[in-house]
Amino acid sequence: MLPKAKELLGALPLRFEPNHGQLPPAVRFSARAGDLRVFLTAREALLRFPGISAPETIRISLVGANPSPRVEGAGPLASRSNYFLGNRRADWRLGVPHYRAVRYAAVYPGIDLVFYGAAQGLEYDFVLQPGADPGRIRMRFRGVQRLSLTPEGDLRLRAGGRELVQKTPLVYQPQAGSAARREIRCRYRLLGRGVVGVELARYDRSLPVIIDPVLVYGSFLGTSADEVITGIKVDDSGMVYVAGSISSGDITPPGGTYQESPAGGRDVFIAKLDPALSGPESLVYFTYLGGTGDDAPTCLTLDSAGSVYVAGSTASSDFPLAGSPAQNTPGGAADAFVAKLDPRIAGPFSLNYSTYLGGSEADIAYGIDVDAAGAIYVAGSTRSENLPRSSSPLQDGRWGEQDGFVAKLDLNASSVVYSTYLGGEVRDEARAVVVVSPDRIWVAGHTFSAIFPASANAFQPAYQGGGDIFLTQLDLGRPGYDALLYSTFLGGTGDDEVRRMVLDPTGRVLLTGFTLSDNFPVTPDAFQPAPHGMGTVFLARLDPNSEDRPALTYATYLGGSGGEVAYDIAADAQENVYLAGYTLSRDFPVTGDAFQPTYGGGVNVFCTRLNLAAPPAQALVYSTYIGQAGISVARGIAVAPDGVIYLAGYAQDRGFPVTDNAYQSTYVGGLSDGFVVGLPPPAPAPADAPVNATSRP
Repeated sequence: MLPKAKELLGALPLRFEPNHGQLPPAVRFSARAGDLRVFLTAREALLRFPGISAPETIRISLVGANPSPRVEGAGPLASRSNYFLGNRRADWRLGVPHYRAVRYAAVYPGIDLVFYGAAQGLEYDFVLQPGADPGRIRMRFRGVQRLSLTPEGDLRLRAGGRELVQKTPLVYQPQAGSAARREIRCRYRLLGRGVVGVELARYDRSLPVIIDPVLVYGSFLGTSADEVITGIKVDDSGMVYVAGSISSGDITPPGGTYQESPAGGRDVFIAKLDPALSGPESLVYFTYLGGTGDDAPTCLTLDSAGSVYVAGSTASSDFPLAGSPAQNTPGGAADAFVAKLDPRIAGPFSLNYSTYLGGSEADIAYGIDVDAAGAIYVAGSTRSENLPRSSSPLQDGRWGEQDGFVAKLDLNASSVVYSTYLGGEVRDEARAVVVVSPDRIWVAGHTFSAIFPASANAFQPAYQGGGDIFLTQLDLGRPGYDALLYSTFLGGTGDDEVRRMVLDPTGRVLLTGFTLSDNFPVTPDAFQPAPHGMGTVFLARLDPNSEDRPALTYATYLGGSGGEVAYDIAADAQENVYLAGYTLSRDFPVTGDAFQPTYGGGVNVFCTRLNLAAPPAQALVYSTYIGQAGISVARGIAVAPDGVIYLAGYAQDRGFPVTDNAYQSTYVGGLSDGFVVGLPPPAPAPADAPVNATSRP
């Protein structure tokens, strides 16, 4: 379904032009991307690219197909082409339109063929109406020296000095009366003499068969300097929000923004994207936020009204402040900050409020959450002895060289309602916070302190060594040590670090990050009960509703032999858990329907969906690499209401995949560009077949 030449990765998306006389009469549409030329006639598609001594051409035709199908452009674009042919104006072809796709109607009875383009090159889908026979499809490839199938079932084409790989088709059917869909297994069949067919598993012939695109949305968001996206959220309408740091003013806000240009150093940026729109129109909101020093966000969250809350660190003495800040001057050289923005408001009033939060030494916020009343909860690390704190905190002073901290601000960030240190005798940092109910929160982080406060009913009451995770529940409405409801260590004898925490829909705590321990506590139903290398992802679930203590109800390793880190996690009501980060492993567990089933080299993004209710052999619902030989790291993951999985992070990779509706389709360069990628929801496994997943330990 998806022929891709590796050399074409990173090329501009294909845009199809009808033939208005600028090409030979047999050509209906043409397209160009980099060194690839595509010519579509009534009976075949020609792919032409430079060869060693002469251009190479692959011709794709359909055996036994309608010789005169209706061929028409689909998805008109705003751009146009002009051809000034010769000296006579009558020969010029002006305003030739562009289209996203070309549809061949009824190439076989009830079957349409659609060609379209993305940064990966030319793609084409067969769309079958109810009752259509997929066995009629016969593709003949000419101009290739060899056709073969890979062990994964992909079609490999050898042409001249190039190899193209056409991925195994991903096929599904919508289920009547619901948003669910049923995946259909499909494989290629080599029929001889350059002819390839497709074979589908059993399916409902009364419903249409849909070939799902492998990438819903993919865009860079960067400049020639350095950009890193550190968080992503999606609202109920499918709008995507990201926050990150930026070193250049090359991105032009779409208008009505708070801060139109950076103030110096590295600045925060907040962006809102509409994946349903294309190009510049998809950037709905963008603002810089920062002063003359370095400013960077570490976390963001949304409320139900679509307001964005962001926190991080600032070294600016002139960080932008709004409202009535709880702290209107910096406490030291580097402070935490908290800000709330409303992208729906035009102009400078989109910054509802912002404040410093810190003492005379280095302070940074790593986690943020908001309760139903709009109060803000922040967790981070501090080296300050004079951190702003409330009366009767859990811990009144800093014990070690660095402690964690927890703070609650009122709904306008105009006062610190509660603030406490949280740590032991060595070094600690709070990395994540989630609200259970007003004043009741979970805090997770990393500790090297053997006397970190643990409760009597802790799952692991003692420090395991090497650096452990801590998980603590606090009731900020209680005074002093009474605020500590539960606290436990979690880890093995190596270094274990949490990067993100969420609650699943039933209120259970989900943690992820990485572990260097070969004895991290795992449960009997773990998908991967042992590590395969030095440094791997962990996933842990603890249940606060157990009778005597939050029991470890699920824990597993996830990774290969090269090492990986998970930076973010999401969950849904069907006990699916979504993880994203980076991997260095050639043998990271992936599924057969992966967008990118093989390691691209360098540092690759991974995106994995596990179902914790399934037996271990069926727990891996979906898993894929994303990225080529550069560096690509996912720092955030969010699942949209329609099931689309969005990832965000940064890439030093010109071959990173983008779609033709991208805000920014090319890698600009510098140290790194931000990226946003949307993957389609994994289709449910067929009822008559096992889950299509391959674990590669």
